[in-house]
Amino acid sequence: MGAPGFGGANGTGGAVLPPETELESTYEVPVATGRFVWIANPTSGRVAYVDAQTLQVRTVEAGNAPTFLAAIPSTTDDAVIVLNALSDDATVLRAKGDVLTSQTIKGLVHGANAWSVSSDGQWAIAWTDAARIRGATKTQGFQDIAVINLKAANPAAAKAVVAVGYRPAAVAFSSDGKRAFAVTQDGISIVDLTAAAGPAVSSNIALSDDPTEDADTRDVSITPDGRVAVTRREGSSALGIVDLTTGTRTSLDLGGAITDVDLTTAGDRAVAVVRDLSQVDIVPLAAGVPTLAAVTRVDIPGETIGSVTLTAGGSVAVLYSNASAAERLVVLSLGAAPAFHVVKLHGAVLSAFPTPDGANAVVIHRDAPPPPSTTGTPDGGAPVDAGPAPAPVAAAAFSLVPLDGVRPARLQDTGTAPRSVAIAPASNRALVTVSDERTQTYAVYLGSFPSLEVARFPLASPPIAVGVVAGAVRGFVAQRHPEGRITFVGLDSGDARTLTGFELGARVVDWSQP
Repeated sequence: MGAPGFGGANGTGGAVLPPETELESTYEVPVATGRFVWIANPTSGRVAYVDAQTLQVRTVEAGNAPTFLAAIPSTTDDAVIVLNALSDDATVLRAKGDVLTSQTIKGLVHGANAWSVSSDGQWAIAWTDAARIRGATKTQGFQDIAVINLKAANPAAAKAVVAVGYRPAAVAFSSDGKRAFAVTQDGISIVDLTAAAGPAVSSNIALSDDPTEDADTRDVSITPDGRVAVTRREGSSALGIVDLTTGTRTSLDLGGAITDVDLTTAGDRAVAVVRDLSQVDIVPLAAGVPTLAAVTRVDIPGETIGSVTLTAGGSVAVLYSNASAAERLVVLSLGAAPAFHVVKLHGAVLSAFPTPDGANAVVIHRDAPPPPSTTGTPDGGAPVDAGPAPAPVAAAAFSLVPLDGVRPARLQDTGTAPRSVAIAPASNRALVTVSDERTQTYAVYLGSFPSLEVARFPLASPPIAVGVVAGAVRGFVAQRHPEGRITFVGLDSGDARTLTGFELGARVVDWSQP
């Protein structure tokens, strides 16, 4: 029998595929609010804020090494909170018109490197993500989180440090603002934000009957109302459903290893993918914990699908696999009678980013994966396990993809690998950056929907993040530069302007100039 290999467009040829790789969350954008882009400078101790309409740059003093920024949702001003890494405090900055106010909140968690902010802008939690810390020892549990009431009369006084489970991996809030949830290796710690004595952990809900079970590979999502948690483990066919009110755990066996699961924005259903069976399960959550009989199963024969991304409205699921060389997407409508169609591409998929309206997507392509190892043992016995497959890497191309299955996708060769993606809330524009420091090739591409037109703008220095300031109808690319550099791209006009020297007096230059 010949050596196993990756199959053609309709399957895997029987080869054992590696796990799917979650990549969307690695495409991060810097902090933008309604009018401003905010940039922290840990070296100078200042935060620059750029008016994306006028391109005016101002700076304000923060604490010692301002590093980690988060936007504060607000209907009255542009607001952010920044963690000052060396002084273990935070600075709240609020811009209203031309007036900026600043407030310092002291006594936060030493070593904190992440923010979670409630959707109503009332609560902010500073916590430590161990995945960002190299060489962390086992005794470093990073269990302290700092909870701040931003709408209190004095937020600096309305702060509490509480201990949650071992090594938090995510922190979320219920939509009513009454509870916070820390997903940890000990389970889900529930923080009561309305306790009379101040925020405190009210309970911890284990996610397994085995208290010693390794939780490192568990994928946990919490519905916005804080009612239910959905869990997945690599290689397991069990979809866990946890009632966060009672602590009751339910397991739904989907018949094969679940390779990915995603929740709608509203939290009314989960969509799980079983790659080996080419199967998608739609799990209703609006009424609480469902039974297996309530699950809608959709078979997609002949397709390799291991990852799912839902559109913002939750009506469409985009399915693909970045563990195989399949050059296609499957678009599944999630209506009362789910239906799907296949969209042809001209490159293997690394990740997919649907537009908010669900009409189109940006697809980053991946290098073709190597065939599985067939190296035998020295005595000619069974093949040697070559270990985990390497993570997929981006190829030098992306596509603008209409999801209607009628219009063909537009493939754009970039010459070097894409690094980050941002899509305008209006769904009509997308920005994709590329960077290769070996050849010093840096650029940002502006893609337009529905025309699928693409424009390229060279950059003078390496891009580190990309985003959109919707209120100014501009995109921006923050770049690595000793004096600070950011390029703004007009989403409608297609013009580009670069600001440099945030600390020394910014200047506006033509896009072609360094």
